Amino acid sequence: MHVGDGRWVIVDSCLDSDGTPGALRHLENVGVDPARAVALIVATHWHDDHIRGISRLVDACPAAQFSCASALCRKEFLELVGALEGRHFSASGSGLRELHSTFSQLGEKKKVPIHAVANRVIFREGNCDIWSLSPSDKVFQHFLRSVGRLIPDQGENKTRIPSFSPNEVAVALWIDTGNFTLLLGADLERRGWVAILGSQARPAGQASVFKIPHHGSQNADEPAVWQTMLELNPAAILSPWHRGGRILPKQDDIERILATTPNAYASSAAPRSPRSGRNHANRMVAKTLAESDARFRPLTSRASSIQLRRPLSSGTQWSVELFGDACHLTALTAA
Repeated sequence: MHVGDGRWVIVDSCLDSDGTPGALRHLENVGVDPARAVALIVATHWHDDHIRGISRLVDACPAAQFSCASALCRKEFLELVGALEGRHFSASGSGLRELHSTFSQLGEKKKVPIHAVANRVIFREGNCDIWSLSPSDKVFQHFLRSVGRLIPDQGENKTRIPSFSPNEVAVALWIDTGNFTLLLGADLERRGWVAILGSQARPAGQASVFKIPHHGSQNADEPAVWQTMLELNPAAILSPWHRGGRILPKQDDIERILATTPNAYASSAAPRSPRSGRNHANRMVAKTLAESDARFRPLTSRASSIQLRRPLSSGTQWSVELFGDACHLTALTAA
């Protein structure tokens, strides 16, 4: 996000097919030096499809502040991260190794993360305020209790770090420029949205852009968010997701979203199911992949993205430009 005066904010990370963080590639393409221009990097939560490559972003953007859920900076969670060094855990696919690398870099640079909690301004520059709307205190405490049960005793066998469900400490963001507002939903599920809606301390107003939470899944949909926190027919964007034969959004998710706003877009066409029955010549490789719960998915050489643009000082509508496989949400109905 360009927030004015040549300053940029990056929320989460993904990798291009060559392993370069997509945000860095975009800034390079538009002639921006990330080392000086990026003011803030936010990790909304620790799932690998949201933070893969974020440690490289932190390294490439030394002037940027780093923000994540406050729970991820607490002693209980850091002990879990530290267990990696003792090889207690196999963290493939969890995003935990990425956080481990990120926190190590921050420690070397003596930089303290900005703790994202409900109803806190985590960034203020010029006319732009960025609020974290979640997680709430109640969710925060529940998450820490869950983490505490996972920390192994000395001598215990390692176990894979599970993906917590629901996405308890996902950080939803409210970006207010003074002239318009954006709501980025991360992977926050319904219980988190109910807590936000019930809070008297959250910022007022309605957003004209909505990053739809959790890939459009039903378990992250709360109708009152559309009715209360968003303008009529907002620009709504999502990223499809595929793993282990599961695909989001489902057909009924697509229909539900399109019934709410006609201005809905997907960052790529729904991925096809990976081919099964692959033969691995090296059995040790196959065994390692199985133990780490690896999944195969096709890679694309084209960068797919949705670009929303609007002058910071104007009341004009959003202009939408689609790149690569990005499409209007109606194009997913045939997938």
